[in-house]
Amino acid sequence: MLLPRILSAIVMAVLFIYAVFVLDASNFILAIGVVVCLAGWEWARLSGVKHQLGRVVYAALIGMVCFAVFNAAMAKTSLYISPILWGLALYWVMRYPAQLSWQPVISRLLFGILVLTTTWSALVVLKQSDEFVVWVLLLMGLIWGADSGAYFAGRAFGKRKLAPAVSPGKSWEGVFGGVLLTQVGVMIFAVSSDYAFSGWLVLALIALVTSFVSVLGDLTESLFKRHEKLKDSSHLIPGHGGVMDRVDSLTAAAPIYVLLLSMTGWL
Repeated sequence: MLLPRILSAIVMAVLFIYAVFVLDASNFILAIGVVVCLAGWEWARLSGVKHQLGRVVYAALIGMVCFAVFNAAMAKTSLYISPILWGLALYWVMRYPAQLSWQPVISRLLFGILVLTTTWSALVVLKQSDEFVVWVLLLMGLIWGADSGAYFAGRAFGKRKLAPAVSPGKSWEGVFGGVLLTQVGVMIFAVSSDYAFSGWLVLALIALVTSFVSVLGDLTESLFKRHEKLKDSSHLIPGHGGVMDRVDSLTAAAPIYVLLLSMTGWL
């Protein structure tokens, strides 16, 4: 399993680099739309849709909703529902398994449409920026930094479980380790980019919120998988599971991150 995992990681890295540095706006938005639709196909499975046709129809529906908000202004407006969505997700995670046990399939499907549409909207808005490459690399750096810092800090110091009913391996020490790593990264970025002290503080606050929310995105997918007794969202990516297993943190982090950048006037 190690070789397929390594090869898949290389292919994903090459595709990410190509999408960020080579694709123009239209093709980038189309590529993200394809990824979101694949994630939607998996989300239907995570929500309890048993039949393949139902999953395909759901993925197509998400694609139609995304392109209904293709206009950048509409995409930016849609981001304002993100805090509500992830507030609900936090409530579900804190209350699991009692709270989600009665949630009908349709509720989980609606939640997925909103989550994946706002993820797509966030990247559409980000692509319109003249500093797109900087902002998207910073976003991915925050997600990867939070994840990597949490992994190593959790292994070294993890004692207090974060959400044992949802993801027994995660600890509060890991979360704080991830946040610390992202804050160090943001400080280096701000200094090297000649940000004023006030700008650095705003950026640090955005990074703090984004890091915490990225963890919530991971936990939310874990909650859905645990509820449906699934190990992976699918087997689309050899050695890595499915698309949702790779973008779960992004679905939470991207809309909040872009919304905060927009509120500062940087987008």
